[in-house]
Amino acid sequence: MKSTPLLDASIIDLLEADPRPSLIVAYGLPPHPPAVVYTNPAFGTQSDLQTLITHQHDHQVLWDWVTSPQQPPPGQESPAPAKGGGSFMYMNAYWTRSLVTREIIVVGANELPPNPPTPTIHILTESLTTPLPSPAVGPCIKSTTFTQPTNLPNSVQFSGPSPSDAGWIPSEVTPGKLVQALLVFLPCFIFSGVLTLPVEQQPFIDVVSNVNWAATPLGPMTEWPKRLEQTFKQILADSRPISICWGPSLITLYNEAFAKLCGSQHPAMLGMPVEKTWNDAGPLLKQKLRSVSPKQRGALEDEWRFFVERDSETKGGPKWLEEVYLKFQILPITENGDILGFTHAVAETTGMRLWERRMKMLIDLGDNLVTARDVSSYWEKTLQQLAAVEPLHDIPMAIMYSVEDDTDSAAPAAPQGGPAKLCRLAGTLAVPEQHPVVLNTIKLGTGQDTLAAIFRKSLTAPHPLLLQSIDGTLPQTLLQGMDWRRSDGVPCRAAVVLPIRPTKRENVMGLLVLGLNPRRPYDHEYRQYVSLLSQKLATSLASVVLLEEEARRGRSAAQQAAYDRAVLQKELEFQTKEANESLQLFEAVAKFVPVGMSFSDPDGQITFANDAWHEITGCTQADGPISTETFLKCVKEEDRGIIIDAHKKIITESSRSTEFEFRVKGRVDLPLMRRSPSFETAGLDLVSIGELTERHVHAISRAERAPDGKIIRVLTCLTDVTVHKRTAEEAVWRAQQAENLKRMAEFATVGMCDMNLDGRLLGANNVFYEMCGLEKADPSKVNIKPWETAVVPEDSDLINEKVAKMVAEDRVQIVEVRLRTTWASEDGKLTLPRWVQATMMPVRSTEGVIQSFTGCLSDVSLQKWQLEVEKERKEEAIESRRHQENFIDMTSHEMRNPLSAIIHCADAITATLGKVLEIIGPSTSSPDLNFEIEDWHAEIESLLASSIDSAETIVDCAQHQKRIVDDILTMSKLDSNLLAITPTTVNPIVMVREALKMFEIEARRDDINLDMDVAQSYKDLNITYLDFDPSRLKQILINLLTNALKFTNRRPTKHVSVTVSASLSRPTEATSRVQFIPRSQDEGDEDDSSGNDNRGDSVFLMFEVNDTGQGLSEEEQRTLFQRFVQASSRTHVNHGGSGLGLFISRRLTEFQGGQIGVASQPGVGSTFAFYTEAFRPSEEAIKEAETNSAVTTAARAPAVAIARRSVNGVRSRNTSDSATPTSDCATPTSLPEASTSATTPITKTSSSLPYPLRRIRRSPAVDSRIRGVLIVEDNRINQWITRRGLENMGVVVDVAEDGVECLQKLRSSDRYIESDSDDDDEDEGEGGGAPITLNSPTCSAVSSQPESKFSVSVILMDIEMPVLDGLKCTKTIRDLERAGKITGGRIPIIAVSANAKPEQINEALAAGCDEVMTKPYHLVDLMERIKQLVSSAT
Repeated sequence: MKSTPLLDASIIDLLEADPRPSLIVAYGLPPHPPAVVYTNPAFGTQSDLQTLITHQHDHQVLWDWVTSPQQPPPGQESPAPAKGGGSFMYMNAYWTRSLVTREIIVVGANELPPNPPTPTIHILTESLTTPLPSPAVGPCIKSTTFTQPTNLPNSVQFSGPSPSDAGWIPSEVTPGKLVQALLVFLPCFIFSGVLTLPVEQQPFIDVVSNVNWAATPLGPMTEWPKRLEQTFKQILADSRPISICWGPSLITLYNEAFAKLCGSQHPAMLGMPVEKTWNDAGPLLKQKLRSVSPKQRGALEDEWRFFVERDSETKGGPKWLEEVYLKFQILPITENGDILGFTHAVAETTGMRLWERRMKMLIDLGDNLVTARDVSSYWEKTLQQLAAVEPLHDIPMAIMYSVEDDTDSAAPAAPQGGPAKLCRLAGTLAVPEQHPVVLNTIKLGTGQDTLAAIFRKSLTAPHPLLLQSIDGTLPQTLLQGMDWRRSDGVPCRAAVVLPIRPTKRENVMGLLVLGLNPRRPYDHEYRQYVSLLSQKLATSLASVVLLEEEARRGRSAAQQAAYDRAVLQKELEFQTKEANESLQLFEAVAKFVPVGMSFSDPDGQITFANDAWHEITGCTQADGPISTETFLKCVKEEDRGIIIDAHKKIITESSRSTEFEFRVKGRVDLPLMRRSPSFETAGLDLVSIGELTERHVHAISRAERAPDGKIIRVLTCLTDVTVHKRTAEEAVWRAQQAENLKRMAEFATVGMCDMNLDGRLLGANNVFYEMCGLEKADPSKVNIKPWETAVVPEDSDLINEKVAKMVAEDRVQIVEVRLRTTWASEDGKLTLPRWVQATMMPVRSTEGVIQSFTGCLSDVSLQKWQLEVEKERKEEAIESRRHQENFIDMTSHEMRNPLSAIIHCADAITATLGKVLEIIGPSTSSPDLNFEIEDWHAEIESLLASSIDSAETIVDCAQHQKRIVDDILTMSKLDSNLLAITPTTVNPIVMVREALKMFEIEARRDDINLDMDVAQSYKDLNITYLDFDPSRLKQILINLLTNALKFTNRRPTKHVSVTVSASLSRPTEATSRVQFIPRSQDEGDEDDSSGNDNRGDSVFLMFEVNDTGQGLSEEEQRTLFQRFVQASSRTHVNHGGSGLGLFISRRLTEFQGGQIGVASQPGVGSTFAFYTEAFRPSEEAIKEAETNSAVTTAARAPAVAIARRSVNGVRSRNTSDSATPTSDCATPTSLPEASTSATTPITKTSSSLPYPLRRIRRSPAVDSRIRGVLIVEDNRINQWITRRGLENMGVVVDVAEDGVECLQKLRSSDRYIESDSDDDDEDEGEGGGAPITLNSPTCSAVSSQPESKFSVSVILMDIEMPVLDGLKCTKTIRDLERAGKITGGRIPIIAVSANAKPEQINEALAAGCDEVMTKPYHLVDLMERIKQLVSSAT
C-alpha cells in the first residue's frame, strides 16, 4: 500500500477537529497488550480525563468495558472487543466505542445534556418524564493492563509481518498522532466489488454494494482510488453521521448513521452529485465545499435547518418532510496539495433548538396569562399567545372551547351517556368561519357531531388526548378547508385535545384542540412539551378563577366598607399616634438586630435604614434619604436588574410582599453573619469566607398600602446569607465526596473498615470481608468482631496493643498480623498463610474524643513469602560462600605446606652441593696425578652437577605449583570482589630486576638472552621510588615473562627483553606500539585499598615484554585476555598452562588504573605491554624505603655470593658434557642482584669461579644479637627442615609442637621472670621445660642444652596447630609481656602460615604478630626478616 502522509489521514483529521474527547486503542492479540495510541486535542484539554491513561488501574471498570470481548469467529483463537457501539456512563459522561477493525477501537466521550430549565408552574398532572435508562455495561473480561507508547520517533518505517497477519501491531507511532501505521490496521473491506463489514452492518453494506457505481463518475468499486477506499472504510466504522463528496462532481457517499438523515432519499443519494441532495440546500452546500481551501482544518459551521423527506406513515400515503437542525464540519481530503474530495461530518442539534423555542413559548404564555382578570379574557389571551408563536407551523391550527354546565335538563341524553356539559366556541386559529365541523356550541350530552364524541372522551382522560390520521382518530372532515399557518398548505398529521382543569378535583372548564407541527413526529419530547403546556394552562386558569372569586367577594362587601370607613376615620388619629410611637420603638430595636431593615418611598428612595443595613450593603450613611442610584452602586452590576424588577413588581402589582436575592460588593465581615455552632463542628472554613469579595443578601420587601391601595412605604429586611450559601455548597460537595469515597472503597483492592475501640465492626468493603473470611452482614444488626475471629491467636495481643497505642498517642499505627484465611495465587499453584498490613487511623467525634478508627488491610502474603525465600537464599549463598572460602583456604594450606618443604629441600640440596664443590675444588690436569683419581674426581663432579640440576628442577616445579595456587587465590578474590591493592614505596627498577632474576636459571638453561632496558622517558622524570603495589605488578610481569620464555625456547632466535618507561599522562594507542584491550570494569579505575588519601602526583609506568617467539594471528589475538581461554587448542598441548594468566593480568592492570594490550606478527614475535598508575611518595616514605633496602642488601650479600659462585662453577665445568633437564615449570627462583646499568644482561652462557674455594666448613657468620629462635610447628617435616636450615646459618634453634608447649618452653627460657605464683605452674610443667632438638629426619626430640636456659630472640609461630593455635598463643605471650613476666623487651613473633588471604594476615597482625611469612618461603628471606625484627627490637 502506498504510504499516505499523516496530514492526509482522514480519520485523524476527523478526530482532530472533533470537539468531543476521543482516543484510539490498539487491541492486539496475546501476548500484545491493548495500548492507547492516539488522543485528539479535545481529550488533551480535559485534565481530569488524563488520569484514564496515566492511572489506568484506578479506572479499570471503563477499560474492562472498552475491551469487553465477543465470541471469536470460527478459526480465531482470541476474542476481539465487542463490535456493538452501545454507551457507558462513567465520570459524568456517556462513552461510546466503535470497533474499526479487529485491532482498532475508537472511544469517544459525550457530555450529558444540561438539565432543561423547569417553568415556574404548578404540576397538576402526573409527570410524563421517564428516567434515563441505566447504562448497559458489557460483560467484563479479565482486567487488562493498557500501555502507553513512550520515546516514539518522529517517523516510522514498518517491515516484517503484513497487515493481514493476525495480531500484528506496529511497535512505534509518532507522539500525539496515529501515523501511516493506523491504515495497516484496517482490513481490506473490498473484495471483487463487494463491501463487507461486521454482521450488524451487513444490510447497509448490501445496499451500498448493489448501487450501480459504474454509472457514476466514480466508476466500479474495484477501480476506486486507494485514498477514496481508505476514507470510505474509515467513515463506515464511525458511529457519527459522515459523508464523502468526491471528485470534481462531488459525488456523495456516506455511512449508515448518515443514511438515517437522508430519509427516503436513501439509497438514491449514493452516487448523486451534492447539488442534487438535500433539496434546496444542495446548491448551498456545494458552494460551501468549493470555498474550502486545502489547508483548512475543519472549522465547525453555523447551524442549518433542513427538511428531510420521510416515507409515509401509512401504506401508499404521501411522503412528508421532517424539520431538522444540523451543524456540520467540512474537511478537505488532500494529496500532494490537491483536493480530492471532502468529508462532511454532521452533528444534529434539532432537540436543543426545539426545546429552546418550546420553552420560550411556555414562558411567554405564562407571562401573558398573568394579566388576565377573568375567564373570558383568559381564553382571548391564550389564543393571542398561540397566534404569536414562531415559527407558525409549530401551532398550525387551534380551536378553543369553554365548558359549562348544560342547564337544559329537558334535553334527552346522548346514546353514549355523555355528561350534561355545553361547549361554547371561545376562538380559533387557522379555522375559517362557518366551518362545518367547528360549531359555535356543542352539547356533549346530546351532540352527535364529530367533535362531540372526541370531547366526551377527553373529559375522562387523565392526559391530553392524541388524534392521528394514521389510525383514523383525527377526522379528515376536520382537516378539510383549513387555512394552515405557513406550512405550504400541508395539513397536520396529528392533533391533541387538552382538557383544562383549574385543579385536579374540579371539572373541565375548557377544551383546546391543538394541531401538531406537520414537520415533526410526535415523539417523547413533543409529548412532554404538550404535557407542560396543559399544566401551564391549568395553573393560569386556576389563578384567574381565584381572582374572579376575590372580586365577587369585594363587591358584596362594598356597603359594609362605607360604614367601616367612617369608624376607621375616627380611629385613624389614635392609630397614627400609636404608629409614630411604634416607629420610634422600631428604630430603637432595629439598631441592635443583625438584620438590615429599611423603609423606602414609592419612588425607591431609602428614608430609613438601620446600622446593620448600611454594613450589609456597604452604603455610607447620609443625613437625608438615600437615592436609588446611590444604593444600586453598592450592588453587583449583574444583580441590579433584580432589585429594579422587585421594586416594580411590588409597586405595580397587587402582591403585598416579594422575596429576592442579590449580591453586594465588598469583603465579607464575619461578625455581621449569623453564627451557628454547627458551622464550627462541620469544619467550615470561615477564614476563607472572610476573604470573599462579595456578599450574598436575601431580601424580603413588604408594601404598606393605604386603604385606597396606594403604597405608603415599603419595608425591606436584608439578611446576609453568604455563610449559608457557602455551607450549602460545602454540604453538596461533601455529599459528593462521601459518595465518591464509598464508591472507591467498594472498588479498592485493599480491605477497608470502620471499627469502634472495642473491635466491633461498623462498616467494611467486600475485600475486607473476603480477607477475614467473614460472611457479609449488616454491622448495625449483627455484632461482628473481626479481630477476635479472623486474626490468629498469636497476633491478637499485638493488634490490641497497637489499638491502645493509637488511642494513647493519637496517631496512625501500622502492624503486620496473620489472618486465619489463606492466600492463593491466580493459577492456584501457590497457597500461603495470609499476612496483612493493618493501618489504623483514629477518628474523633464532634466532641474531640477518639471513639473509633478507620482501618486499611493490605495483603502482603506474597511479599512476606518472597522475603522469606530471599532470606533463605541469602543464607544459603552466605553458607555456600563460607564453604567455598574454607575450601580455598584448605586447598591453599594443604598445597603450600608441601611446597614449603620442597623449596627448603631444594635450597638445602643446592647449598650442600655447593659446599661440596667448594671443598673438592676444581680439577686440574697434571701428569703427576693418578689417572684413577682424575676419573673419580670427574665422576664426583658429574654427580654433583646432576644433583644441583635436580634441585633446580624441584625449585622450578614448586614455583610453578605456587603460581597455580596464586592464580586460583587471585581468581577467588576477583570473583568475590575481595582483591585489594596495597601500595608501598618501591624502586620500580629493582622490582623488575627481581622478577627477571627469578627466570635467570630457566633462561640460561634454554640459552635465551634475557635483558632489561630503561627508556629515556623514565630517566627524564628522575624517578627513584614510587608508590604502587609491587606484588600485583610483579605478578603481571611474571605472567608475561613466563609466556615469553615458554614460546621462545624453541625458536632459532631466542631473545626476551623488558622495557620500562614512564609518563605523566595516560598512555594511548597513539603513544604505544600495542593495541590496548577495552576496560572490562570501571570500578577498578579508582580502587585504592590502602585508604591513603595523601597520595602524590600520578605517574604512569609502562612495561613492554618483547619476545622473538612464534607470534599470534589476528584471530588468536581476539581470544586473549579471557578467562580459561588460550590462543589456540595446540597451546595447551605444546606448552601447558591454565588459561588464567593473561585474564588475571588484565584484571590486575585495570585494578591499578591501567590497561594491557598486545601487538604480534606470526613468525616474528609478540610485544605485550601494560601500564599502571603509580604515585610519587613523600620524603618520609622514601627515607624508610632506602633504609629497608640497605638492610636487605647487606643481609643477602654473603648468601648470594656463595650460591652464585657455586652454581656458576658447576655450570662452567659441565657446559659441554652435562645434559640439562627440561621442565615445563614456569617460574624458577633465584637470588636478586643489584645493578645500576640501564641495560643489564642477565643470562651468561658460560662462567667460571673467580677463585677456587677449598674446604670451607664453617657456617656463615650470624648476627650476634640473634641468640636463639623458637620454632612452633606441628608438622615434623617442616620442623626438621626449618631447624636444619637455620642451624646451617649458625642459629641456635629450639622446637615446640603446639601453643601449650611453646608457653612451657618460654617459661623455661631466660626471658621469663619467675614468681611465687608460678610454682604450681612449674610443677605441672616439670619435665617439659628442656629444649627439644631434632637430630634426625624422624624428628625425635632430645635435649640440646639440658643444663642452661634457652635464650629466645625470635619466635616462628605456625597459625594452625592442635591443642592451642598460634593466634591464641601469641595473645597469651603479649598478655605476659604486659603483665611484666617477660624480660628483655618485646619478643618478635613471625607468623608462619599457608593461609595467604589479606583478612587472615590482618588477623594475625591484630593478635600480636610482628610479621607474617606465607608458605612457601626461602630460608634466606626468613633470615632477613629475623635480622630486621631483631635489629628494630634492640
